[in-house]
Amino acid sequence: MKKILLSAALLAAYATTASAHTIDGVVKDNKTGEPLIGTVIRVKELTDVSTTTGLDGSFTLHELPDKGKLTLIISYISYKTKEIVVDVARKDKVDIPMDEDSRQLGEVVVTGHREYRSDRSAIDLEKNAGTVLNVMSQQSIQLSPDVNVASVLQRVSGVTMERDASGEASYAILRGMDKRYNYTLVNGVKIPSPDDKNRYIPLNIFPSDLMDRLVVSKSLTADMEGDAAGGVVNMVMKDAPSRFELQANAAIGATDYFWKNGRDYLTSDRSDYTRKSPYEAFGPAYKATMEDFKNGPVRLERHSSPAPNFIGGLSIGNRFWNDRIGVILAGSMQNTFRGTERTYNSVKMASGEQAMYISSLHHRYYSIHDLTAGAHAKIDLTLPGHKLEWYNMFVHSNSKGVRYNNGISTEYISADSYTQDDEVRSTSTTQSIFATNLKGTHSLTKDLTLDWSGIFSQAKEEDPDRTYVSLTNTVSCSADGEGDAVSGSIWDEDKNITKTLPKSSERRFQHNKDTDWAGYINLSYNTHFSNGMDALWKAGAQYRRKERSNRFYSYIFNPVDISQTLDGNGYEQFANIDWVCKTPYSQASQLNYDSKEHIGGAYAMVTLKSKLGELNAGFRAEHTNQIYTMLQHFRNIGQVGEQSYWDYLPSASVKWTPTQKMNVRLSYYRSINRPGFYEIVPYQIQGEEYQEKGNPNLKRARIDNIDLRWEWFPSKTEQILAGVFYKYLKDPIEQVFVTSDGKIGAGTDAYYMPDNLGNAKNMGFEIDVIKYIRHFGVKANYTYTYSRITTSKREYKEGSAEYKTGVTQTRPLVNQAPHTANISLLYKDTEHGWNGQLAASYTGPKLALVSPFKDADQWDKAMFGLDLSAEKKFQNGISIFFKANNLLDAKRERYLKTVNPDNLEYEGQKKNKTIVGTYRYGRTFLLGVRYKL
Repeated sequence: MKKILLSAALLAAYATTASAHTIDGVVKDNKTGEPLIGTVIRVKELTDVSTTTGLDGSFTLHELPDKGKLTLIISYISYKTKEIVVDVARKDKVDIPMDEDSRQLGEVVVTGHREYRSDRSAIDLEKNAGTVLNVMSQQSIQLSPDVNVASVLQRVSGVTMERDASGEASYAILRGMDKRYNYTLVNGVKIPSPDDKNRYIPLNIFPSDLMDRLVVSKSLTADMEGDAAGGVVNMVMKDAPSRFELQANAAIGATDYFWKNGRDYLTSDRSDYTRKSPYEAFGPAYKATMEDFKNGPVRLERHSSPAPNFIGGLSIGNRFWNDRIGVILAGSMQNTFRGTERTYNSVKMASGEQAMYISSLHHRYYSIHDLTAGAHAKIDLTLPGHKLEWYNMFVHSNSKGVRYNNGISTEYISADSYTQDDEVRSTSTTQSIFATNLKGTHSLTKDLTLDWSGIFSQAKEEDPDRTYVSLTNTVSCSADGEGDAVSGSIWDEDKNITKTLPKSSERRFQHNKDTDWAGYINLSYNTHFSNGMDALWKAGAQYRRKERSNRFYSYIFNPVDISQTLDGNGYEQFANIDWVCKTPYSQASQLNYDSKEHIGGAYAMVTLKSKLGELNAGFRAEHTNQIYTMLQHFRNIGQVGEQSYWDYLPSASVKWTPTQKMNVRLSYYRSINRPGFYEIVPYQIQGEEYQEKGNPNLKRARIDNIDLRWEWFPSKTEQILAGVFYKYLKDPIEQVFVTSDGKIGAGTDAYYMPDNLGNAKNMGFEIDVIKYIRHFGVKANYTYTYSRITTSKREYKEGSAEYKTGVTQTRPLVNQAPHTANISLLYKDTEHGWNGQLAASYTGPKLALVSPFKDADQWDKAMFGLDLSAEKKFQNGISIFFKANNLLDAKRERYLKTVNPDNLEYEGQKKNKTIVGTYRYGRTFLLGVRYKL
């Protein structure tokens, strides 16, 4: 009986399922044919049956009767609600055209505001722009796994990111062009960099939730400043909304580096440090003693794990006075803790050797606390024919870090012991950028427009009391007579260190300030011809005055007693050393200088527009004057240097529009790359890794750029972009090793310095695809880049201490990866409020550091990263989101392409390469809540 009842129940269930029909359809804009995402479809006769359209505008209604007619109610914001009757028995796909609500559209026209935050608006910008663009909307940024601009930028086609020693993505490499060949804008204006050496800006100090969109221009027109060959990154910050809007978010998270590796999190007492060098505090005649230096930087504490990460943001905006005035205020804070482990090998080339050998093995452990805060405010006033905008921005970043270095010597004292050097570096670096911009746009007549802007901006970096302390340990070997290098580290207190002696100490004080005053003026005039053709004539000028100051003071200390033995194994040893100041007067180093830069520019251009497309031609002239004054003694004038030159930069582009959904672009422009002040000052110091030297004879690089791109936009949210590019560089600037007489391949005293390296070429192609099917979507891009440059090298003669001269080698440009790719798998269910993204990125092997020796350049191994984000939205405006980065725990590896069999005994060495170093970062996780009103 039970079997009969069970069979009957199964049969009934099958019959019910078989009779449950479905209706498939697509909802589109009646005029443009574009799919409408998130449209609500309800069945009038069945109140519990409804659905929403997916990413391609399609929908499916389930659980319908097998026959009869039903009424569908279709509703979408700013469109007229529509009712249609369908026959359930028919299997045809239902196409539903929707008409915009003319009343609501009229209101939008009156206010004059456009939506720039959606993916649809980003594609519109790419399609209608006069240059080659890639745009990432606020919607994409918010749903990505990334929390700062640098991480977001790596998802753009042709972009790779250079990471700092702690693993944080900081600088953008565009189309294989090093970070120096790009510049950064905030709301369309250039800002200075807080970096002590370079013009380019560390993008990881900008929180991503302050942005409306991220725009990457890969070609230039005459009205854009000419010092970009790779491209221009424009961070467009949040603008005043068309109605009251409040957004807030908060999240907590952590990194698994400390749990997974069993490492302690180290901190130093940075509340008790020397804020100003004695030289600056008391003058050059003051003789410093140990009483002038506080001991906080070397008072170390161990923690089993750091505090949780916290990220929060708040923005509020509205329009007033009949929409004439718009106001937006926004702020963000990121308080994060990270850990990094770096294993690296010191390598040398011996006489008679054609391969490098490892001279010592080092382990570095970083404990880092970053506190980043940003705020911006904008007010705009719109009157008939006139618009005024006042924008203010401030970002601030403080990075406290302890780096513990365990260096293992290859020389044994005896069969029972060996020596190792251990060093601690304690830092607290603050960077900040402030900018204020007043802009006006005036329609003088129907066709004549004048716009202008005045900008003040200032960037600072302060790095006080950067402290280095090193010890020499005698380590007892294991019972079999072989020393265990890693186990000899004082990281583990139970290891057998028999003697610890103080070695050396240094305290560095450095700060710099970069101040910009800039003004722009542009005049535009429209000419109307027959057959729907218009001409936009444009001319303008700019002037920028930059003042930069740099201060650097270093104090060297020796132990009072070089035979002083430190008891115990632990970090407290670094604070228990008696020192004496070896350089009590610390004369100002060669990195003390003041500099000025004056840049003036003028341009003229014309853009012809018709139904077939656009034609643009322009010419720009820029004059550069750089002056530096070295301060050999505090406040006293020393050596003076100057560079002054003109650059003439033509540009032209064609955009052909064969259909409304297709573009073909061809563009040419000439650009330059100016040396930084730090590069042309004739200084010489010991850097973190190498001796560094400036080059007062360094010239600017000049680059010719050609782009060809085909664009197809199947819908408002889908695209296929495919293009090729070619760049020819004259006198490119790269960091290279040179000898003391300035010639590569001669002498023995080598320095790391910038130099002009003849000519180079860089070319490649890229493809960018966005496609949606129902609730699923894919964003993918791939870029192939090929570059070549030939430089001088030195090569040892086999079996001799001499070396060959006049040897050359052809290689790629620094930081140029031949293959870069991104793919993101998307899920979006508007009806239930779910969003998800699994994002993968790949960066191929790239040249990282140029060596003076042939076949001894250092390369970074290819990296594959996998990140995840998910969000659940609720009806009350609250969302819960989750972000996870580096899910595969990818590590960075640096290597040489040469092999020496003697190296195989060292950690991680391989038979086909010599491993120079590896970086491990761990995974990060973030869980948060977002509210939007």
